Amino acid sequence: MKIGFQGDIGSNAEEATSVFLNSISVKNITPVALVTSKNVVSALLNKEIDYGVMAIRNSIAGEVAETKNALTEDIELINTTDIPIHHCVFVKNKDAEINFVASHIQALLQTVKTREKILKDANELECIDTALAAKMLYEGEYPENYAVICRKNAGQL
Repeated sequence: MKIGFQGDIGSNAEEATSVFLNSISVKNITPVALVTSKNVVSALLNKEIDYGVMAIRNSIAGEVAETKNALTEDIELINTTDIPIHHCVFVKNKDAEINFVASHIQALLQTVKTREKILKDANELECIDTALAAKMLYEGEYPENYAVICRKNAGQL
C-alpha cells in the first residue's frame, strides 16, 4: 500500500503522514513524497497511491489554497489530524546579509510577524514546499544571501 503526501522529506505533511500511519493498523505502507497537492490528487486519481495526505488549513494563515485548488469531487476525505507546526529559519552562512527568505506560501503567511522582527528587510520568495526550500539552500540553488523557513528536521537534513 502506498500513501502519498504533499511535501518533500522533512515536510509538515510527512509528519502528518507519520501521525496518520500511527493511528491505523495497516502493515507494509510505503510513504511517497509528491511535493504538491496537485501531484497527490493526480496520483490518487491515477491509482498510483492508495491514500493521500495534504494540508487543509492552519490556525494562523487559514485555508491552504493549494489544496483547495487541487481537490476534485472524486476525492473523499476519510480522516483529519492536527499537528503542531514549528518553523525554523536556516541560512547557509550565519554571517551573510540575508536579502531573501524562501518557503511555501503557507509558511510565509504563518511567519509574517516573526520575520518582521528578525528578517524585516528580506524579500519573500515562494517555493512549492518548505522542505524543498531547505534542500535547495543546501544544494546551492539558493545563494548565501537566502534564508529558508522549514521544519527543524528538514533544515538539519
